[in-house]
Amino acid sequence: MTAANKNEPDADTSADAIVTACGYLTAQADLEREAAEVLSGKFDECTFDQGYVHQPLYACLTCTRPPENYRQDGILNNVERPSEPAGMCYSCSIECHTGHHIVELFTKRHFRCDCGTQRLLPQTSEGSNGQCCQLKKLRTELQNIKNSDNTYSHNFWGFYCRCDKFYDASTESGEMIQCFVCNDWFHDACIGKVPDEESYSDYICRECVGKHAILRYMNTNNMICGTVVDGRVTHVVANSAIHDASTDPAPVDEGDTEEPVKKKTRSTGCRQRQDLDVVDAKQPFDLFMVDGWKEHVCTCIDCMREIERSSLEFLVKEEDVVEPEEDEPRSESLYESALRQLQTMDRAQAVDAAAAYHTLSSRLKDYLRPFAASGKVVTNQDIHTFFEQNDKNNL
Repeated sequence: MTAANKNEPDADTSADAIVTACGYLTAQADLEREAAEVLSGKFDECTFDQGYVHQPLYACLTCTRPPENYRQDGILNNVERPSEPAGMCYSCSIECHTGHHIVELFTKRHFRCDCGTQRLLPQTSEGSNGQCCQLKKLRTELQNIKNSDNTYSHNFWGFYCRCDKFYDASTESGEMIQCFVCNDWFHDACIGKVPDEESYSDYICRECVGKHAILRYMNTNNMICGTVVDGRVTHVVANSAIHDASTDPAPVDEGDTEEPVKKKTRSTGCRQRQDLDVVDAKQPFDLFMVDGWKEHVCTCIDCMREIERSSLEFLVKEEDVVEPEEDEPRSESLYESALRQLQTMDRAQAVDAAAAYHTLSSRLKDYLRPFAASGKVVTNQDIHTFFEQNDKNNL
């Protein structure tokens, strides 16, 4: 590189204004490493064909339009009329919705990817739905599927907690704690008094405790009760239940019949010895479950019926989470990969490729020169327009 002409008043000779080829390649390599850390899994296969599974989910606020009470300023939608909430798998969030406003929902149970189905199709200029999913392009029947077994909440609009607030990582100052049962997230300030993080492994919110009797009547040393007063947990008390296994009724032999959940042998008597009327008369309470608590969930016939009726089988069995397959770490940068690929071509192909690259580079520089002169910010739409014009020039 040559030094800037000192006679030119607009020349900037500061170190920050000079970018060497070596510096650029180093910065590019850093970006590639950062991307590999954030997107460590492969994203070439959708989970749709696996059915309703426990998996990491994402919502797209660009391809859906929330109702007025969940709409956020500054988030642009491609949908003109209010739509239903929708969720997608890890792969579709990258392959089909890059550049969109994505909300990470973390893991949720019994959910099938909505991308490309009735719930998640972009609106065309004619007002009808168009194909969306890039990983299921040949599955045209998806447009008529609605994944009726999926369940949705305000999380799919980016809202969390019983305070029903939009989550913005840049402004949040407290901690968010996920309920083991409903998978919603709650602000620690909205919960109230929370035990030390080391003293419990799972949190169950008061709404789930109130909804499911099997949780209210649980009586084990492996839980901490948080009494709720005026909407906040005011004090927490470790449960003092002492269970003597020798007093359990003998298990019932049910022959060769298949059991819905093969976790423990069913018994005829309930091990949860709390008086139901006394429990129901208590104030609302949250539960903070100590490590190993699932081993103490009662599996008597009545409790198992309640568990199955409420679709809470995950209380008594291990869950498999469908995670994206880990991508193999790159041993070379994109620049090195391109050079290696160039070396595999014959001379004529290599010359043609280098010429095409030079032409594209020259056109891009000419296109961006007015932006640099005026100080105008280059947007995604500007780049999109450039490549559209470049494609027309190549025709």
